[in-house]
Parts: sequence; C-alpha cells; structure tokens
Amino acid sequence: MLMRDIAPLVALTGLLLAPPAAAAPLLDPQIRAAHFEARLGEPLAALVRLQAARRQGFLDHQARPADLLLGDMLLQQGLDLRAEAVLQRVGEAGGEQANAAWFQLGRLHYRRGEDAAALAAFARIRGSLSGAVQQERLLLEGELLLRSGRLPEAEQRLRTLLEGRKKRSDWVDYGRFNLAVALFRLGREDEARELLLSLSKQNTKDRTLRTLSDKANLTLAYDRLEAGDIDAATVFFKKGRLSGPVSNTALMGLGRAWAAQDKYKKALVPWLKLSKRDSADPLVQDALLAVPYGFGKLNAYKQALQYYQQALSVFALELERVGKAEEQVNSGDMVRTLAAGFSVDDVLDRDVLPALPKASGASHLWLLFSTHEFQETLRNYVRTGLSLKKITRWTSQIKADDGLPPASREALLTRAASLETRLTTLSGKLQTHMQSLALQELAQRRKRIQAYTDETRFSIAQIYDYAAKRWGGK
Repeated sequence: MLMRDIAPLVALTGLLLAPPAAAAPLLDPQIRAAHFEARLGEPLAALVRLQAARRQGFLDHQARPADLLLGDMLLQQGLDLRAEAVLQRVGEAGGEQANAAWFQLGRLHYRRGEDAAALAAFARIRGSLSGAVQQERLLLEGELLLRSGRLPEAEQRLRTLLEGRKKRSDWVDYGRFNLAVALFRLGREDEARELLLSLSKQNTKDRTLRTLSDKANLTLAYDRLEAGDIDAATVFFKKGRLSGPVSNTALMGLGRAWAAQDKYKKALVPWLKLSKRDSADPLVQDALLAVPYGFGKLNAYKQALQYYQQALSVFALELERVGKAEEQVNSGDMVRTLAAGFSVDDVLDRDVLPALPKASGASHLWLLFSTHEFQETLRNYVRTGLSLKKITRWTSQIKADDGLPPASREALLTRAASLETRLTTLSGKLQTHMQSLALQELAQRRKRIQAYTDETRFSIAQIYDYAAKRWGGK
C-alpha cells in the first residue's frame, strides 16, 4: 500500500539520485542522450528526456529498447510499481528485449517475496540468457522452486547451473549448497552429503566460499547429530570458524553434541565461550542457561547457582535495553538515526545497510533491519526526506525569482505547498510503519527474555530447595 503512495510522489519531485545499470549501446540519439545524462549524474533530466520522447512518439520505432531502459532506470530509482508496468509491456511485446524484461521482472518479484509471480516471470524467458545473468536466473529459480516444494524441478535448475559452469562464481557456489538442501529433502542424503563435503573442504580466503563452507559444516554436523553419530557431528562442528556468521550456532551445537554423550565438562567449553558474546543474540541467551545446566549435571551446584544468578543479571540488563530501544523507537530517534546512515549516493543501493544505531538495545533489531520490508520502507523514508528538502529549495528559488509573473509564482508556490503536505503525510506513514515493525520485534524479544528470566528463577529455586532438603537439617 505504501509503495503505491510513494511512486507518484517521488516521480513528481524528481528524486532520481543514482544512474541506471549499464545498458547496451542503442542507436537512437534520444535514447543515447538519456543514458548519457543519467551516467553523468543527471537522472531527472534523463528520465524526463526519455519519457517525453516516448510519449511524443519520437521513439515508436525503438519502443522496446527505450522501454527496457526506462524500466531499468525506474528500478534503480526504487519506483518498482511503475517499472513493473513498463517491463511487463516490453515482455508482452516479445522480440529480443523480452527476455531481459522477464528477467528483470523475475528479480523484482523475488526481491519483494512474491514467489509465484517471480517463477511466472522467469518461466516466460525463451532459451538461455548469457553468462552470469543465466547463472543468477538458474539460482533464483532453484531457490524459488525449493521454497514452493517443487523439489525435482529445483534439482533440475540447480544441476543445470552446476553443469554449465566454466569457472567458479558466487551463483554456482550458492547453487551447490542449495542443491544439497534439495537432495536432502528428496531423501537422497548420500548425494547431498557429497556436495556438502565438497564445500566443507574449501580452503580459501574468499568470503563467500568461507561462509558457505561454514554452513556446509554446520549442516553436516546437525545431520550427523540427528543420526546419533556424535563423534562425526563434533568433527564437523569443530571445522567451523569461531568468528564466522554461523559460529554461534556451531558453538551451541558442539556443546549439545558433547552433552548428548553426557560429557558435560567438554560441553561447557563451547557454551562458556558462547555465553560471553552479545547477549542480545538468542543463542547467547540459550548458552547463559546451558552453562549452569551443565554444572548442575556435574553436581557442581555452587557454580550452577553462580551462573544462574549471572544469567538473571544479564536478562535484567537486556530487558532494560529492550525498554530503552522501545523509547528510541517511539520517539522517532531510532528511525532518524538509521536514515542518517544513508548517503545521497547509496540511497538507491539495495545492498547498503546503515550501521546499527548506538542506542542501547538496537542490536535486538538487527534481524528486522536486514529484512526487505524494513529496508525498502527505510529507503523510501529517506527518499521522501530528500524530496522535502528539494521542495524547500524550490520554494526559496521561486520566491526569489523577480522575473516570474505574480500569477505564475502563486501557482508554483501552491503546487509546491501541496506536494510538501503530501510528502510530509507520507513520511509520517512510513515512519509509523517502521516503528510498528520495530515495536513488534521488541515485544517478541521482551517475551522471550522474560520467559528465560522465569526459567532461571525457577532453576535457582530448585537448587535452594535441593540444598535445604539435603543439608537443611544438619
């Protein structure tokens, strides 16, 4: 709903801050001029030129290439709904630009979480695309088919991706991992393990491969843990990096593997390491309870009580931080701080995530901040704010222009005031939506931490009760 409000307003104020992705050279001078202006940092002039030429019929002889470029420019500027309509028109028209249009539409729907629409768009591509674009298409199709439960089709796409490789790429590497997931779900576990083992053995400095290697090791570890092969599980858990993105999961799993064999002294080693990390992480909170549980299993009740009390203090601190984060969200400070993390150049870069605000409790919202819905809402909030600044500048320029006839000046000022009112209202809606999402996330965090607090108090009471029964009469 909000996206439908944003598109026309941003278009009206000309908030077009980033050049479009590279397009193939086109012969028509007006298309070439629009593309050149965009690359020179004049996207508004480029868009106006292209749309004007298109509407006046000057580009009817090259309508499809012009619309493909127009759709790409609109996508880059975050005007998804308008871009979707243009690209749909190109795709429906057929011809050599159709495949590129369906691919762009497929990516757009994938990014918005519209799986069925994404698959439908990809299905309309005729033949193969070229190079990395084809690899990306196969990977995205494979993932979409996995999510929809169409496992044989997912396997076919991912195998095509792997078989067609000439050199390694991120698309292919992710394809190997996703194919292993598909094979596990198809019950072909030996084939899945073989693929994961090939990733597990990677010894490289490449960040993507290292992360996939960690994930492969983690998947193999839990596979062996569920099968009861604890020794093999511990080997795979130990292979993961202690500082990688899945290291917390690996540390918790390694402790559970040792605990499954009643080797609680060994289990305490990874659990203690994990318990010292960011206590906003639910896995760290799990470790804060796992540590005293392990000491209790070793009949070390004094240490167990000490760590339960420590956990209670940490949970109290995290509840306080959640409360402060809620205050930051309600006041609007959290949203404004996040918006300030964008520069003009990266407002439209969908891979840019501003740094976490330094406000207490902000780490509880990290997962929310990285979701597509929050990211797009935040970017649109930033775009709207920049548009409001432009209107302020325009208003000042209009008032200072002595050469304008009074009637024209009044008409322009009225229009600027109307746009300002609409954008201010939209900005408020976007901020309210982000605040609502953040408060929902914080409420869930509060509920979880409160449950841990209650469990910790119950465990402390059990220890005191046990001590009273055992030593109370002495």
